Amino acid sequence: MPTPESQIQFLTNLQRLLSEGSFVSTYKYALLMALADLAVERGSDDDRTLDIPTRLIAEKFIEYYWRQSTPFVSATGAESLGVLRQNTGRQAGIVRVLLQARAQHEGSLVEARSHTEMWRKLTVNVDSFVRTMPLWKLQTVGGQRLDFLYDNIGRGRQIVLKPGVGYCLRKHYPMVADLVKGAWARYVRRFNGDLLGQQADLGEFLFGSERANLGVVVPILQEFQHGECFYCRRPLKSESAHVDHFIPWSRYPVDLGHNFVLAHASCNGMKSDRLAASAHLDAWVDRQERHAKLLSADFNRYGVVNDLASSARIANWAYANTFDCHGLTWVRGDELRKLEADWSRSLTRLLNL
Repeated sequence: MPTPESQIQFLTNLQRLLSEGSFVSTYKYALLMALADLAVERGSDDDRTLDIPTRLIAEKFIEYYWRQSTPFVSATGAESLGVLRQNTGRQAGIVRVLLQARAQHEGSLVEARSHTEMWRKLTVNVDSFVRTMPLWKLQTVGGQRLDFLYDNIGRGRQIVLKPGVGYCLRKHYPMVADLVKGAWARYVRRFNGDLLGQQADLGEFLFGSERANLGVVVPILQEFQHGECFYCRRPLKSESAHVDHFIPWSRYPVDLGHNFVLAHASCNGMKSDRLAASAHLDAWVDRQERHAKLLSADFNRYGVVNDLASSARIANWAYANTFDCHGLTWVRGDELRKLEADWSRSLTRLLNL
């Protein structure tokens, strides 16, 4: 694994890039977040390099900017303030492309993904923006190159994260995400000050969970959980059910259907931002093994983004980090417990599907 000194140097370089780099749009922030997310979803906890096709980066860009290409609404909800500017000149090209795509698919990312050929064309279009704009210009600080993430070869449809970079992005993901998203939000506020004023919810708009859409998940999960709370197994009425992120939103902020479970308000509140104990993890894996395809079909029908493979890899990353640092997991009520040595037994089956 990378030495503590090399990890500190990585974080120092990242801070230099964010504070001293040249940013004429938010693309570079999106690129840094894409690398961090893909390291979590595709990387490993060692010093290996990581190959990342630009197509996957493009798909991440679509996910980020799809939400941000909606009009920003005032705090009172009384008026739409328009689509926020993401660069110093005219509206960012990716945002313009996604505005058209949103109009064609009634704002539904799931609907857009379901049209295979149109999604391919959209990804190819955004991929060209990624390779032309931020990819080979990201690692420039004060007019000089600082190639600490990947070799800046200036061409191609793939980058290779240098040894240890994937590990650092995974290990320090919360810190990396906070640094990048904070800088991204400050940039957007600076170039939209006339619209935003002192709006306090900009971060939630840019990066928050689509919680308004989670209501459609309740009837889907209610059926597969047989009307029971996922955690305590006691009867649960749909009108009082809370949709919980099994891997907490605070650990990895993405709304993927297979990560959702239904719980009592009390169970959801006591679990809070903790990981659930290994017994709950086993139950979560068992649900996926039994019902993954049916769940995916229902999620797709109701416009809920889902990707079981990504959900499984994210879960593995979150639990591995907790095990490595001897962290505690939530069992019930106030009871917390360290992960058992064989915590990954059931999850390994899911990863191998």
